[in-house]
Amino acid sequence: MMPPMDVLLFLAWRHVVARWRQAILLVTGVAVGVCILTTALSLTNGFEHDLVTKILGTSPHVSLSDPANTGVSAWKDWQSGVSRVAGVERVWPYVSGQALLVLGNRVSGVVLQGVPRERLHEDALYRQAIVEAPAAKDAMGHSGVLVGLELARLRGISRGDSIVLVTGLARRVTLKVSGFFQSGLYELDSHLVLLDLPLASQVMGLGQRVTGLDVRLVDPFQAPVVARVIQQKLPGAVRPWTTQNRPLLGALATEKRVVFLVVLFIIVVATLGAANTLVLWVLEQSRDLAILRAMGASGAMAGRLVLLEGALITVVGTLVGLLAGFMLSTALGIFPMALPSDIYYISNLPVRMQGIDFVLTGVSAIVLGLLFSILPARRATRLDPIEVIRRA
Repeated sequence: MMPPMDVLLFLAWRHVVARWRQAILLVTGVAVGVCILTTALSLTNGFEHDLVTKILGTSPHVSLSDPANTGVSAWKDWQSGVSRVAGVERVWPYVSGQALLVLGNRVSGVVLQGVPRERLHEDALYRQAIVEAPAAKDAMGHSGVLVGLELARLRGISRGDSIVLVTGLARRVTLKVSGFFQSGLYELDSHLVLLDLPLASQVMGLGQRVTGLDVRLVDPFQAPVVARVIQQKLPGAVRPWTTQNRPLLGALATEKRVVFLVVLFIIVVATLGAANTLVLWVLEQSRDLAILRAMGASGAMAGRLVLLEGALITVVGTLVGLLAGFMLSTALGIFPMALPSDIYYISNLPVRMQGIDFVLTGVSAIVLGLLFSILPARRATRLDPIEVIRRA
């Protein structure tokens, strides 16, 4: 007759407690692996979220432009139509193009971007990115230009300096720098020149037209769905940000999978060590197991007993590791580690915990522990009680 599960659990617990020093080492090994994995995933999530936030801060969630790239003249009608689409939070016109920045004898290519002046005050991401608010007036009567902070550092531009912009249409305009723009993305901050929308249209030779519409969504990750709805309503070229940044998003997803698999090997090593120790325990417990077999217990019962011992070590180690990983990630979030912003372009180590990462880590650790406990359990199942008692 097979003993009830509570009896097997009691025996397994007694065997583990009897070797508590070894058990603590095994639990610690599993806990350290789980803690490192959950913390590494939280840091990866933090970097990914920080990068995506910066991309979404300066890039349209969904962009709507003229397929011929000649500019949109009926942009106000388009703006009114897009604003009524479900999931759309705000629609802004924009002007985008390339120009040459002339500073004395030095010429460099820049990305010219024109946005409505009110957006600088209403959009929180733009407000946070502006280092100095525009105040100066240039000779044309428009607000001064905002220059990317890295571009200003590379070219030695200070607030109040005059710069010359030359477009492909040979238009040449002199503007005064009234502030700086820092998005946190080096490629953007080292090339961006931000203008008031009417001035940008004039510089680019668009007249009353704009390059397109910047559609901001309540949920940016619904961009593909909203883009399909907009495409059915309007004839323009509609592109969600997920399509424009597909290589980057794919690289981030691959990076997270690589981090998971690499750090998972720590748990693999820890559970393999636990399995090897269980094999030794089976040899040490051979007399006890033989007595149980002689009292009527089956080989399957002995195997389940050893399997429960492995499960106890793995489960306790996993729970301790998950708790430690949560506490460490929380501590890093409350007391973030400083990073050199001139290298990483973020001042603090970002942390972002996700419940699914903790669940996957816990399940993976427990599954690995049970799989590696099968070998010592099979050894206990095949134990010959008569031979053991004869040698005792």
